[in-house]
Amino acid sequence: MPRAAFLALVFVLAREGVGLDGVGLLRRVSFRADDPNDALALTRFINVHLASTRRQAAR
Repeated sequence: MPRAAFLALVFVLAREGVGLDGVGLLRRVSFRADDPNDALALTRFINVHLASTRRQAAR
């Protein structure tokens, strides 16, 4: 994911009060904006990170 797109993603999530514990893998994966399957994959990937963050916060 290009740096600007990653920063935009983090900004939008933070604006909504959502923080992610680990974003290292998210920064290394590339998604194409013109591919609907990549949009779904990105959404699933973020959901996995959110679930992990919530589990860690619940401990």
